[in-house]
Amino acid sequence: MAARFVLAVAMLAAAGGPGLASQKLAIFPIDMSMPKSEEDFFKGVTGPTEAEQTRLAMAEAELRKRLGDDKRYELIDMTPIKDEIAAVRPIYECNGCEIDIAAKAKADLAMTSVVEKISETHLSLTVAIVDVAQSKLVSNASVLIQGNTDESWLHGVRWLVKNRLMAKEDTK
Repeated sequence: MAARFVLAVAMLAAAGGPGLASQKLAIFPIDMSMPKSEEDFFKGVTGPTEAEQTRLAMAEAELRKRLGDDKRYELIDMTPIKDEIAAVRPIYECNGCEIDIAAKAKADLAMTSVVEKISETHLSLTVAIVDVAQSKLVSNASVLIQGNTDESWLHGVRWLVKNRLMAKEDTK
């Protein structure tokens, strides 16, 4: 009898248990902040290059894959509201609109991300996760990406997820 109880407790713990249900996570597209120069005053700020736009989509897909593989989160399909999201981009400048959009998508958490292009070879990826019901920052993490290549962007995303977003809290 005791062996069955221990087995049942072990199975609940392995499955996450009733108290550890996954939270619904709305992942917004990754935006990119470009450096401004004197030249921009005359011609306007240029956006991400075609290669960088591809990397933004690739980085978002990698974030989704890595976070979707973890049982802590249930990823929300944002496709039905993609036009609404596109209308308010860049998200980091929308003054908190991601909370209302995530609530509409019935998400518990909203994740926003921005790549800041510091120079042609140095970029910074920052990810923020906000509790939708409380409008409260739950997690904030960033990583420096050295090199503007597919490989360096993927390395940065993977490192950020593994070492910051999914890292076990130190219980010392």
